[in-house]
Amino acid sequence: MDKVTDAVWRAANKNGELTRKMQEVAERIAASATVISRREGGKANYRVETSIRPAGRAQVLVVSDDRDEEYGTEKTKRIGALRRAAKGEQ
Repeated sequence: MDKVTDAVWRAANKNGELTRKMQEVAERIAASATVISRREGGKANYRVETSIRPAGRAQVLVVSDDRDEEYGTEKTKRIGALRRAAKGEQ
């Protein structure tokens, strides 16, 4: 696999198309995670956060408001909806 040059990477970040594409993927993952969570009796909410990292790279994150539901605890069933959605489960 060829490495993308720094100049190409920076241009892609400035263009906005890369961020828009990452945003689309993140929204799909958040929606799938919600479906998985509800199907398994969960109540977690998912949001998409977009930012620029210090080196200038765009970053889009899907964040859950319920860590316990994602990873499980002694009292909370592990659903792992975000992990499962990121892997492509619907």
